[in-house]
Amino acid sequence: RLGVLHVGQRIEEQADFEKIYKNAWADNANACAKQYAGTGALKTDYTRQRTQWGLIMDGWNSLIRYYKNNFSDGFRQDAIDLFLGNYSVDEVESASPLHVKKDWKFLALPIIMVVAFSMCIICLLMAGDTWTETLAYVLFWGSASFGTFAIILYNGKDFVDAPKLVQKEK
Repeated sequence: RLGVLHVGQRIEEQADFEKIYKNAWADNANACAKQYAGTGALKTDYTRQRTQWGLIMDGWNSLIRYYKNNFSDGFRQDAIDLFLGNYSVDEVESASPLHVKKDWKFLALPIIMVVAFSMCIICLLMAGDTWTETLAYVLFWGSASFGTFAIILYNGKDFVDAPKLVQKEK
């Protein structure tokens, strides 16, 4: 009706247009997803052409989203609340609600857990002189990583980056 195609032409026959359209659509999805979730969109390679690498990248982006959503995205919600007017700044209050002092375990425990888990994997890959020596190292580092993980789970609320601009009841 708009005269974009000649009489008798079908949109399915326009391979170049389809490729350009799908790429523009996927690029737009990536831009929106980066603003909203902090990573590129999932399944954009499906829009373009599904590949094994795209499947791996979807898994990676999902892991990054999980981490960001739980441990580093509280500021995004704070910014949205300020922008939309859901939180109003109290001019009388001198202390900033954004500054919250973190406990020592917030920094130390994740590092200890990653180091212990890495050492456990290294001990598995680089076997010692005897199997008992290897087993002892793996059990030590495995229990250290499991123990720190259990402590992190027990104190889970301390590790979550929740929004800090919560409107107080008046």
